[in-house]
Amino acid sequence: MLFAGIDVSKGKSKVAVVGEGKKVLQKPFDVAHTKTELLNLVSLLKSLGEEVHAVMEHTGIYYKVVAETLHTAGIRVSAVNPVLINQFGNNTLRKVKTDKKDAVKIARYALENRDELREYTSDDTVRDALKSFVKQFNFESKTLSAHKNNLKALLERVFPGIDDFFGSVAKPNGHQKLIDFVISFWHNDCVAALSESKFIEKYRAFCKKNRYIFKEQTAKLIHAKSRDNLTTLPKNDTTKLLVLGAAGRVLHLSKEVELLRAEMTKLAKQLPEYETVLALYGVGDTLAAQLIGEIGDVRRFESKRSLVAFAGVDPDKNDSGKKVSISGSVSRRGDALLRKVVYLAVESYLLNSPADETVYQFLDKKRSEGKHFYVYMTAACNKFLRVYYARVMECFNTAEQQHLDDQTA
Repeated sequence: MLFAGIDVSKGKSKVAVVGEGKKVLQKPFDVAHTKTELLNLVSLLKSLGEEVHAVMEHTGIYYKVVAETLHTAGIRVSAVNPVLINQFGNNTLRKVKTDKKDAVKIARYALENRDELREYTSDDTVRDALKSFVKQFNFESKTLSAHKNNLKALLERVFPGIDDFFGSVAKPNGHQKLIDFVISFWHNDCVAALSESKFIEKYRAFCKKNRYIFKEQTAKLIHAKSRDNLTTLPKNDTTKLLVLGAAGRVLHLSKEVELLRAEMTKLAKQLPEYETVLALYGVGDTLAAQLIGEIGDVRRFESKRSLVAFAGVDPDKNDSGKKVSISGSVSRRGDALLRKVVYLAVESYLLNSPADETVYQFLDKKRSEGKHFYVYMTAACNKFLRVYYARVMECFNTAEQQHLDDQTA
């Protein structure tokens, strides 16, 4: 078998082919990520007279078009963690890094580790779409948080303390009472200039128009607050433009986030493991969709340890001679977003202390041993992923057994 090492970058790749004895049979050459050039690459690899196994690094999104094209054409493909490639073949004092050298290095790695390569399989259409939605949801959520913080800082100058009267939960359509209120009453003087009875009527109309629950006592408290406030930005057209612009951006992003959340959940519900993941303690619709989207098909992991390593919450060991590490830091080599999502799930165990849950029992044990907060939380994340793997694999195994029983019947 021959091995094609492909060093992928944006818009093009460098390809080298290596055979037995690490002999370079095809010197590194460029392939643009166009239909014509990738099909020419397929033809070349098939014309070499032996079966070719194409190997590339699993980085970003640029490798996908190459992997999908080769896989669809019937060529064996593997996508390898770039850390493994980086650590391979560093038995030289010379430090040379070029795309040509990297392509050959990848091919030689594949040759020496052929038995450990896992073949690339195209993601299920739903899983691939879900992962994209999860990434976009996370990005938009972070952007929304930044704009909310900016608006709150601005409100401290034009209407101090107004955010204390409203919650932060958004409706399914993205609207939030504080944001809608600020759009209607953008400055402290919009309220303070009115009599109490006049503001109560305006607030009642605001709640009716935007379908919020009206409470007269809240209106009275807001009015009293406005009369006692000191502002540092005047009520004029410039300030109005500033405040309404900030509130409008928050409202727009909030709508986008809720649309993404709804579609993300809709996609996740189409997958067989959704109900199993949703049944895990601390996991709601959003977290279930994020977990499934980031982890993907759990059957691609050989064991629980593989999933834990993929998330980067496995402990590093650094023993040498008399030095024996007792508690090493986590590797952090895996999926950063997955670590964040798992942490959010584990945080619910910490907040609610469900004594009958395995993950909480493990977390509490580590905490009682005097471990640092981050140590026992990371250990709990590790445990959560192991439970996730076991439950979801059981779900798939049960489904497969049911399918076999139905065929036999």
